[in-house]
Amino acid sequence: MRKHFKTLLSIWLALTPLTLTLSAGTLTGRFVVPGLGGVANGTLLLTLSQAAVLPGSFAIVPATAACATSADGSVVGVPNPIATPVGAATAGAGTLAAGTYFVVISYTGPAATTSIASPELILTLPAAGKLQINAPVVQPAAATGFAVYIGTASGAETLQGAATGFGAAYTQSAALVAGAALPGANSTVCSLIFNDTVIPSFTYYSASLADGQGNTVPGYPQSWYLSGSSLDVSNLVPLASNPAVRFPMPILANPASPAAQSVGSGLNLNQFPINAAANVGPGFFSAFWSGSQPAPGTTLASWTPNVGIVIRRLDINAQTAGLGGTVGTTVTITDGTSSCTFGGLLIGGAVATSQGFAVGSCSFGASVPLTVSVSGDDHTVKPQNLSWSLELTAR
Repeated sequence: MRKHFKTLLSIWLALTPLTLTLSAGTLTGRFVVPGLGGVANGTLLLTLSQAAVLPGSFAIVPATAACATSADGSVVGVPNPIATPVGAATAGAGTLAAGTYFVVISYTGPAATTSIASPELILTLPAAGKLQINAPVVQPAAATGFAVYIGTASGAETLQGAATGFGAAYTQSAALVAGAALPGANSTVCSLIFNDTVIPSFTYYSASLADGQGNTVPGYPQSWYLSGSSLDVSNLVPLASNPAVRFPMPILANPASPAAQSVGSGLNLNQFPINAAANVGPGFFSAFWSGSQPAPGTTLASWTPNVGIVIRRLDINAQTAGLGGTVGTTVTITDGTSSCTFGGLLIGGAVATSQGFAVGSCSFGASVPLTVSVSGDDHTVKPQNLSWSLELTAR
């Protein structure tokens, strides 16, 4: 029985890293402090609210996850080295030519990712020999080792080699090679297990963010509930209760101001009605004309739609019917280039008319002013006190 248990435990331990990797989500985006810019070379520490496991494998989710920010505040998996490397030049122990050498290092991460480079170390080799670059003192847990860039001019260093892990120094004892240029950005990735993939389902992370000097950024720590596969930290909206942050940005039931809110996807209300919604654009556009119907050429109203629209129907009503004539009233909607015309309205003694267009036959683009006008009428006595409404849908 004990042997059987050990066998199962060995299999579980072997599979756990793979399972955690496949279940990890990714944090992207930038941390920015208003008026100060990106939080450069900061530290992001996330602590799980309670012990959790992954369904199926029951692998234990790490209690903490450490990420960082790059020079522009972008969230990354491995920090940038901010200390100057330590090393020595030794003559007579190699074939590297005498001269002055400039040295920088970068941390390496999984899948050939790398941080940006450290400050420069300058070493002078008086005769042919070697350079020895010590492993950095700060050794991030997410880093797989460090890469060494060396050149004979400041800022012109190229990749000469890399050390796996931090157990030994790097030695350059032969002539420099034309290696890769310095990394232009930190390409490492901040990955951790998101809350929607673990048991129990109500876990959350306590997120602490510190700047490059170790000062806690105002507003932190925060409680985050992470879901999905990739989340942009710049869209983060902290709330008052745990779990206190939801992605994507939520619609607020009672916003502090009447600012517009939007839904970036399809919305299913499960047959619940929308109440007191006014013009749920495009919806309806309507107006009332008091008194006698105006003469042809008169503008009844104008507006500018914020999306492309299709006009489906015009409903027009008169409190007092007109008299005479055979053609009735004609109403035209135009953007100055194209027009849609509703004819034969309120003929004779009619007090109400509803007239529609075939689907797609009357449409206008967004952000172009539209006018509604009386373009024709042959009533002998004009209808009085007109109310009209256009039914619109998005194009």
